[in-house]
Amino acid sequence: MRQARLMAVAVACATIATATVVSTHIVHGQSSPPIYNPYPTGILPSDIASEETRVQTEVAGIFKSYITQWQALTPPVVAGNPPILMNTGYEAQRILGGLLQYDLTISPFQNRACASCHMPYAAFSGPIPSVNLTMIAYPGTLPYRAGKRTAQRYTYSHTFPVLGYNKTQAAFFGGNFWDSRATGYKLQAPDAEQAQGPPVDPLEMGFPDIACIAYRIS
Repeated sequence: MRQARLMAVAVACATIATATVVSTHIVHGQSSPPIYNPYPTGILPSDIASEETRVQTEVAGIFKSYITQWQALTPPVVAGNPPILMNTGYEAQRILGGLLQYDLTISPFQNRACASCHMPYAAFSGPIPSVNLTMIAYPGTLPYRAGKRTAQRYTYSHTFPVLGYNKTQAAFFGGNFWDSRATGYKLQAPDAEQAQGPPVDPLEMGFPDIACIAYRIS
């Protein structure tokens, strides 16, 4: 009786092991599902994948150079009232800006930085020629999901005033984004307000809320 039970247990174990091996083989043997591409043939540039890889490599290289600069930086001296960062204070701010601009990890899939759509050699606009000539709008962190407009140059965005109506010119001036929706009313700085947009835009970096980007930056 005991020998029969042991034999039954052995057969059951062998059956389970065989099923596990077979099921594992089937799962691992399956090919990954294709990336969803919602666009008709001919819309996306043929070189978009290789060009995105090129830009990511460039961005990662520049980010690494800023890391090196940061590690070699002497801490600035805080003095005055209100406090001012003396000595290396300007360099500290410049390097911090570079670290934020070229950090690929501030996107959910760690494949998009601010610079992915705003590179210096393209006047801080889109760095992929084929996209500029076809799609115009740039893909975000999700493959093939493009933004709504072309990447806006922001070389002078920090000097834009709060959106307001100029009676002499009879026109509105100020604000950021193409439609000036980053008015600057709340923060009195359109640039600071604009910077909060792309990280939570589902077509760009795609974080669900501002807390996620704050966590990544910290």
